[in-house]
Amino acid sequence: MNKVGIIGFGKMGKKHFDCYKRIKDVDIIGAYDVDLKKVKDYGVRGFEDYKELIEQSDIISICTPTDTHKLYIIECIMKGKSVFVEKPLCRTMNEGDEIAKLVKKFKAKIMVGHIVRYFNQYISIKNLIDKKSIGNPVIARITRSARFKGRESWFSSFDKSGGVILDLMIHDIDFLRWCFGDVKRVYAKSLSQSVHNLNMDYALAILRFKNGVIAHLESSWVNTSGFRSYVEICGDKGLLSYDSKVPTALTLELNSGEVFKENPVDEDANLMELEDFINYVRFNKKPRVTFEDAYNSLKVALSALESSQKDCVVEI
Repeated sequence: MNKVGIIGFGKMGKKHFDCYKRIKDVDIIGAYDVDLKKVKDYGVRGFEDYKELIEQSDIISICTPTDTHKLYIIECIMKGKSVFVEKPLCRTMNEGDEIAKLVKKFKAKIMVGHIVRYFNQYISIKNLIDKKSIGNPVIARITRSARFKGRESWFSSFDKSGGVILDLMIHDIDFLRWCFGDVKRVYAKSLSQSVHNLNMDYALAILRFKNGVIAHLESSWVNTSGFRSYVEICGDKGLLSYDSKVPTALTLELNSGEVFKENPVDEDANLMELEDFINYVRFNKKPRVTFEDAYNSLKVALSALESSQKDCVVEI
C-alpha cells in the first residue's frame, strides 16, 4: 500500500485526489494547502505543516504554483520520497539544474505532469507519425488557446507563472519533442513583454528540430470562448490535422487524395498518467514522461521566453 500526500489542493490537487482514489493499493493520507478549509471541505484530512505530510507519505503529488515547485521537490528528495509534480518542472533553469543534480545523486523517482502525452488524440497522432502515414514530417503547426485563469490568480504574476509560454505552449513543446526529438534552436515573440497584465498574453514561436522539422507554435490566454487546440503536421506524403472543436477530430489526408477520419475515444488522461507514475514507483517501469523529458521541455520553453525577451534566436 502506497501512502500518498497531496501538496496544493486547488483544481489540480482535487483532480489528483479523485484519481488516486481509483488506483488500487493507494492510501491518500491527506493534503496540505495554505487554505486548509479547501482541504477539509472536500472531506480530506488537512495537514498544517507540509513537512509533516511529506514525512508520513511514501509519495507526494505537488499541485502548487510553478515558482514553489523546487521547494517541495527538494524536501521530498531529501526525505527519500517519490514525487509527481504538475508541469512545468520548475520556474527557472537554475532551479531545474539544482533538482537534476539531486535526482541523479539520490536516484529519486520524479515524474512531471505533461498530460498531453496521455490524451488519446495525441497518442494517435504520434502513432501515425511513427508509422510513416504522412511520410517524413516536415512542418508542424499547433495552436493552443484558453480563457485567462483570473486576474487574482498566481498566473497573473509573470515571475510565478512564466506567462502563456510556460503555462500553455510547454504542452506542445513537450508533445513535439516526443514526436521529433531534440530542438536545435527557437525564436519567439510574446505580448507578456509589452503589456502590464498577463490576461492579454499571447506568444508565437518557431522551433527548428535537430531532425530538420520546423514547428510553428501559437499560444494564447485571450480566447474568450474557452479552450481550443489545433494541430497540423505535414509530411512529404500527406497531412495530419486535429481540432478539439470538431466531432471527428483527427484527419489524415494523403497526397493520393485519400482522406481518413477518426475520433479517438477520450479517457481520463489524469488517471492514466498517475497510474503510469504509480507503476514507475512500484515496478520501476519507465514512464511515458521521464525526468529528462520534463527537464528538456522546460529548457526549450525557457529558451522561448529568453528569445521573446531578447528578440533573438536562442540555440539550445
